[in-house]
Amino acid sequence: MNYIYDFIETGKKDPIENYILLSGSPRRASLLSFLNPQICKTNIDERTIEKHYMEKYKNEEFIHRVGMTCCQISRAKSNIEMENNTMYISADTMVVMDDQIYNKPRNLDKARQMFLSYFGKTHHVITSVCLKMKDYENTFYTIAEVEFVNFYEELSSVINEYLKEENIMDKAGAYGIQDLDPRFVKRISGDINTIIGLPVAEVSYRIYK
Repeated sequence: MNYIYDFIETGKKDPIENYILLSGSPRRASLLSFLNPQICKTNIDERTIEKHYMEKYKNEEFIHRVGMTCCQISRAKSNIEMENNTMYISADTMVVMDDQIYNKPRNLDKARQMFLSYFGKTHHVITSVCLKMKDYENTFYTIAEVEFVNFYEELSSVINEYLKEENIMDKAGAYGIQDLDPRFVKRISGDINTIIGLPVAEVSYRIYK
């Protein structure tokens, strides 16, 4: 399986003097700490954009339909006035399970339903990234495959404890891979940072190549 897909690359990079991360995610900020980026969160209607592009790309295979939609959300986040010699980095992450998108859960019951559905199955996490300057854009998406173990009763209390975390509602698919009990995950294929929220190795390569 290929884990990296190009969406658009156009223009030419100017010399980069500053980096701005268009995200309020502390996980993404930590992953990009080697760039020492400024942080600037942008607010867009992600679900409206998602609905529009999922319909536009409806003839594509579902996982790539989601990947391209994810790219359009990242691009929308970078639709701002830009400064010279500045690289703007925006990203979006979606969890896909049984041809459904698992966004941030609306409540604890929904989070529990999402989380329990992973056991004994494989799901995918897609993260899109838009690297943008005044006259340059490089947008792509990466896919990671996650397989959970088969459920067994001894995991019930561990799952319940995890779902009590206050920040579970702020995570697509109702989990953060870095927070999970190691007994849950059987296998990961692809870059684990795609699951955390930013495929750092690919981002770094595309910035410096």
